[in-house]
Amino acid sequence: MKEHQGFFPLMHPENGKLVPHFIAVTNNRAKDMGLIREGNERVLAARLSDAKFFFDEDRKITLEERVVKLAGVTFHQKLGTMEKKQQRVKRLAGFIASSLRPQDGDLKRACERAADLCKADLLTGVVGEFPELQGVMGGEYAKHDGESEAVSLAIGQQYLPRSIEGELPKSVAGQVLSLADRLDTVAAFFHVGLVPTGSEDPFALRRNATAIVRIILEEQLRLDIGSYIDTARDLVIGDGFKGGATPLQDGRRRMIEFIFERVRHYVRVVYALRDDVIEAVLKQSHGKSLDLVDLVQRMKALESVTAKPEFDPLIIGFKRAHRLVEKEQWDRKPVDKARFEHPTESALYEAIAEERQKMISAMTCGEYVQALNALVRLKPPIDAFFAGVMVNAEDPSIRSNRLSLLQEVDDFFNSFADFSQIVVQGG
Repeated sequence: MKEHQGFFPLMHPENGKLVPHFIAVTNNRAKDMGLIREGNERVLAARLSDAKFFFDEDRKITLEERVVKLAGVTFHQKLGTMEKKQQRVKRLAGFIASSLRPQDGDLKRACERAADLCKADLLTGVVGEFPELQGVMGGEYAKHDGESEAVSLAIGQQYLPRSIEGELPKSVAGQVLSLADRLDTVAAFFHVGLVPTGSEDPFALRRNATAIVRIILEEQLRLDIGSYIDTARDLVIGDGFKGGATPLQDGRRRMIEFIFERVRHYVRVVYALRDDVIEAVLKQSHGKSLDLVDLVQRMKALESVTAKPEFDPLIIGFKRAHRLVEKEQWDRKPVDKARFEHPTESALYEAIAEERQKMISAMTCGEYVQALNALVRLKPPIDAFFAGVMVNAEDPSIRSNRLSLLQEVDDFFNSFADFSQIVVQGG
């Protein structure tokens, strides 16, 4: 009615259910408007009659009976059949469900069962006639076939969101299935080298990545997206598809960066965060657990601390230390307190030890503003250190020890974010 005829369906004002009426718009004021109404009714009745015919025919075969025929449906010429994709999605969905809720066996079983059936509606008459109903019809047919509500809802929600700002899956199983399907799609096309270039994105990989980011962040799913990327890529590679020109490890890095690019866009639009704050957190996260919810919480905390009057001078002091340890060559050993010659060395060393414990405690609890306050409190001892001593002392052992102390400062800051990315005036 909406997509094909351009009509407006009407809903009951109290329960929101469809009523047997619709609105049609015409730019032709005919003498007998009744003829136009009857014509529209006749066209819509024919379309609905076709849909009912296909629906009744589809109901004669269950989704489970259709699954075997997915072996004859091509996903992509370089990526095999929908049967192979469905099998990968099932394994990935089970892995995601288990890691998301380790004690919830019912969720894993629902996700795997939904994945078993999720692509079967591609072989139905209704979806063949109305492709935009894929997933929706699968959920309805699953319900008619006697599948559980969790399974039916997951199948019906697997393609959500259908647009950049569209509705998200509401059920946890639907979220898991949508994530698994989209991660598989992105991993598969990246593996064979079919990645977006410029404005070209023929396989909607950017839209899939945006959906992944939105589901995780808006539903606050605490999970390691890096492990799911690894699993998705392993499953694609395991199916024996010939890879593109990019080495495997580079492929992983590029896929993570592709997801991060969607994260960047999302937090700019939704939270209006500074670009340097975003980069500071994302750069520090490479090679570590990729919990997107945690990363965004860090970004928001860092953004809030940048408003403190002592923040810019603190970053100037940090960057001075960072440049020295990056540029200088020295015998990198643990700091030797016996080689301290000035009180500011001891004061900085002790401040780092004290504030490090406070930061660790705060970060363990997810109290990131408190963790950053531990860094802010290092400003006075850092300033005093640079005012009190010359780092490049004539005695090589003293010089090396002071550089090792500044390495402690650098490591302490970088345990939260890559502060070298932060832009400040005078730094």
